[in-house]
Amino acid sequence: MKAKLAYIGGGSLFVPSIVNGLGHVMRQGGLPFAVELALYDIAPAKAERMRAYAEVVRQAWGVPIQATVVPSREAALEGADVVLVSAWLKEEHERLARLLQGLGFSLPEEGPGVVGWALACAPWSLRLAADMRRYCPDALFVTLMNPTDVLAGAVGEGGHVQAVGLCVEVDGLRGALAYYFRVPYESIALKHAGVNHDGWVLSLTVNGQDGYALWRERWGEIERDPDYHPGNRIIRPIVELTGYLRSSAYHHWPYQVAEGPEERARWSAWQGKRERQEAALDAALRTGEPITDPPGIHPERSLLNYPYTGLTVGRLMQAVATGEAQVVPLQVPNRGAISNFPAEAIVEVPARVQGRTVQAVPVGEVPEWLGGYTRLLAIQRRLIVEYVLGRHLPTLKAALAVLPVWGTAQQLSRYAEALHREFGGNSAMRKGSPEEGRN
Repeated sequence: MKAKLAYIGGGSLFVPSIVNGLGHVMRQGGLPFAVELALYDIAPAKAERMRAYAEVVRQAWGVPIQATVVPSREAALEGADVVLVSAWLKEEHERLARLLQGLGFSLPEEGPGVVGWALACAPWSLRLAADMRRYCPDALFVTLMNPTDVLAGAVGEGGHVQAVGLCVEVDGLRGALAYYFRVPYESIALKHAGVNHDGWVLSLTVNGQDGYALWRERWGEIERDPDYHPGNRIIRPIVELTGYLRSSAYHHWPYQVAEGPEERARWSAWQGKRERQEAALDAALRTGEPITDPPGIHPERSLLNYPYTGLTVGRLMQAVATGEAQVVPLQVPNRGAISNFPAEAIVEVPARVQGRTVQAVPVGEVPEWLGGYTRLLAIQRRLIVEYVLGRHLPTLKAALAVLPVWGTAQQLSRYAEALHREFGGNSAMRKGSPEEGRN
């Protein structure tokens, strides 16, 4: 059984993680499958490095991954089963930066920033969906581009292809917890519910035991670990306040978590991640040995960029190729999965993938007192999708008004009008914004 994975932005430093993830899943058992990996990037030399790395893994591990660098996006899409997008739209981001600079005031990234990024990236994503309808109409669109939930919603509804968002955060949390509890990644089970970068772990088990109880027992021990990541400092105070873990080990808005000089100093020990990953890739290409990590390290020490996201892609491709069901964290239309969130919101929950079918796994209700603002974020992002598809200024203003604490009424209104002028007209759909691998 074989599936084609089209990687748009195929020079991305995500590629080694995904190649390793495919290889690990192929070697772990289950129904066998092969992957044709078509890499497209506007910088072919970057994609060629990634093709060469895939060949290293194919030969060293004896796994059926056949990678090629293709000359066009159309060639990548032709006959694809999954289209994975990790691209940096330089022109659109520069347009947005100029717009923000011209406003004369700043707004937070968590809310208004998501709105702007979504409007900048959505036209390009919808053009990609139009190409998919021509070359691979039944393929699954998977976006790693933020905001993943908004873009998945816009492409699924407006692009008329099946689309999901894939964020690194839930996988990253599982990896961090596996490190802190000194267990394999597969031993951590999460029931999580929310939206991109903002959600809650409703239940946690570690080797079948109550993970929340274990965490409370081991707080002191975990925080004394020399590799207790400074970004994970948000976990304890939020658990102490709410009783729940967030589904991201790093994003904590609107909670404020104090950071003193000691915490800030710890960041110095975690610098240079990208440089280490680039050096590891160079070494793999030189020696013919795949990139591997020492067992039991913190995932932020990995020589791969988000290694557990690579495993998720591997399991997803196995499910698509073989029809063997896999449950992975994805962002999909809610349709009752979170019982007290709007039905058409795009939510991040466990999702069951089997062949071409993707279904949200029901997780029940998020406690109202806990997830009230997360629900508002889901409503806001649904309104952004509606604006992208209809381009009606009142809809955009409504999206920003959902959480007015991010700016004054005058600022939010001016921001909406500026975005509408820049990205809401016909010029927003112009051809352009070439893609290149986002590392």
